[in-house]
Amino acid sequence: MRKKLSSLALIIGVLITAPLAMAQSTAKLGYGAVEDHPQGVAARKFAELVKVKTSGRVTINTYGSGKLGSDPAMQSSVQGGTLEMMVGPTSNLVGSIKEYAIFDLPYLVSSYNEADGMLDGPVGQQLAAKLEAFGLVGLSYWENGFRSVTNSKRPIQRLEDLSGLKIRVIQNPVFIETFKALGANPVPMPFTELYGALESKAVDAQENPIGLIESSKFYEVQKYMSLTSHVYSPFILLASKKWVDRLSAADKIAVKEAAQEAAKFQRQLQRDQNAKLMASVKAQGMQINELSPSELQRLRDAVRPVVIKFANEIGPDLVKQIGSLKN
Repeated sequence: MRKKLSSLALIIGVLITAPLAMAQSTAKLGYGAVEDHPQGVAARKFAELVKVKTSGRVTINTYGSGKLGSDPAMQSSVQGGTLEMMVGPTSNLVGSIKEYAIFDLPYLVSSYNEADGMLDGPVGQQLAAKLEAFGLVGLSYWENGFRSVTNSKRPIQRLEDLSGLKIRVIQNPVFIETFKALGANPVPMPFTELYGALESKAVDAQENPIGLIESSKFYEVQKYMSLTSHVYSPFILLASKKWVDRLSAADKIAVKEAAQEAAKFQRQLQRDQNAKLMASVKAQGMQINELSPSELQRLRDAVRPVVIKFANEIGPDLVKQIGSLKN
């Protein structure tokens, strides 16, 4: 009798603990920046928040510096379900969802308040809702920042200074057309190949926010940085829908909450560090110059046909919604 009771207790114990064991989940999160970039710091913050909010049921391991592949490669893996999560530029989503090109339109927003309204408001959420049809879940928007041009040839002080520069751009039609309109020679390539291309002089220039310029040590292979602020670029924290669908309802909510908290943390960290990062690259010998208001207006005028072209393709209503943020 005791043996039967003991066996029954063992069976009941297994039945009770089995769902708990099934609820455990370990995920990989990849990103392209180095680990001390705000992208990496926030990725670890996100992992910590998830662990706390799920009482340890969900563990996230982070991998920076493109260890899990280039941004396009990671995105493909997340879509296919072989990688659980990634942080990368929204620009890489344009091939699947053309409306995401709206975030790449030059001189669309000019302040952080406008950027936050764009990402957290109806436009950002409307686009995120389209992701599930492609096997992706948009958890939150992070910040890459306002982009500047660096190069090894000369300071960019006038529109004409961009003429003929071989400049690496994101593999995205809006960026390609933007720099053609500015007179440069755009060369699309993955970010993971960029430093080597600059070092070997395969390209003269690149354009990125200060965070990536400093953390990637582009000052070692670039002499000049010009504060063109031509595009505000977001990152997006993406999850595989296959992975999310395996989480319990409570853990789905917890992961989403953690992603939103990590986004606020990351954006503020990025913004707080900008002045320090500028000083850092300057101390390393990079020459930094601002463009006059009149020259910035010349750049805006030069790319206006690009804005009009892609706005018509993306959807004028979306562009109007962002334009309303300036009022």
